[in-house]
Amino acid sequence: MSYVLLVEVTRNGTVESRHFGSAVVCDIKGSVVESWGDIESLVFPRSALKPMLAIHLVESGASNKYALSDAELSLACSSHQGEQMHQNLVESWLTRLGLTEDHLACGAVLPEDTERAHQLLASGQRGCRIHHNCSGKHTGFLTTALYLDLPLDNYHQIEHPLQQLSLDILSDLADIDLKQYPMGIDGCGLPAPTMPLLKLGHATARFAEPVDMSDYRAQAIYRLHEAITNEPLYIAGHGSVVSELNEVTKGGVLAKTGAEGVVTAALPNRGLGIALKIADGSARARSVALLAILDHLGALSDEEKHKLQAHISPTIVNSSGIAVGEVRPAASWLPGCAGY
Repeated sequence: MSYVLLVEVTRNGTVESRHFGSAVVCDIKGSVVESWGDIESLVFPRSALKPMLAIHLVESGASNKYALSDAELSLACSSHQGEQMHQNLVESWLTRLGLTEDHLACGAVLPEDTERAHQLLASGQRGCRIHHNCSGKHTGFLTTALYLDLPLDNYHQIEHPLQQLSLDILSDLADIDLKQYPMGIDGCGLPAPTMPLLKLGHATARFAEPVDMSDYRAQAIYRLHEAITNEPLYIAGHGSVVSELNEVTKGGVLAKTGAEGVVTAALPNRGLGIALKIADGSARARSVALLAILDHLGALSDEEKHKLQAHISPTIVNSSGIAVGEVRPAASWLPGCAGY
């Protein structure tokens, strides 16, 4: 099965661009509730895996040992924008561990938050590793390594015991052996596993409702739910669809983006997982498509949709601030959803 048309970009009412992709809604047994396009092909989930990669941080006992706050656990699951709040928390967390940014394996970059990046450049500063959108995840890995007395050097290499543990946890959630699938290297230096989109949906559903797992793994996942719900701004940042979805729905939808047009959403109250891939890797299309699916599933109230309207059908403005078009769900895909 090929990709399907999910999102259209218009200018003055005329379609200018089209984004194709695939999506699946799974339950905790791995059954397909609904699907669109090819859900069997391999995808790189990339950062969509971060909440699942944080399981060992709680499950191992490291979170309790170092008294991690909700904000720190949310940051461990994040692709943060490098706002001042994110930078401050990574710095204080590392300091508490007796570590510095030099221990982080991710590279030095400017923050993704434009305002913060401009402030740094204006003051003569450069990007650093703490600004990297994965620095929270890396600090979480270092925390677990310290607690388990594992080497801090090369903690990001696939041969490291911590990465092997992570692959075992992901394999358990997806109900496959990820070590038998192609492996890449992520933008931050950690291993980047592949899996069929269907299995990503299944793993997301099991993260949403971990009822068929051991008590200690289920409790670790529920602890992450709590942290993300209580501190949604630390999992992404102001104005992001991830933070606003998590905040507006009060944890009813736990969303996470991945690079190259990937996004997932766990629905804890319904035991469902959504996994979506935009074929051309577009970030602008994935949120619109995800929100259309959530609306289709009846997962958003009218009040929630009103608050999320800027993400449901984003307006395109020109350099003078004049609205000239919109990004919307394709009319042939999910008739009746908001945004048509």
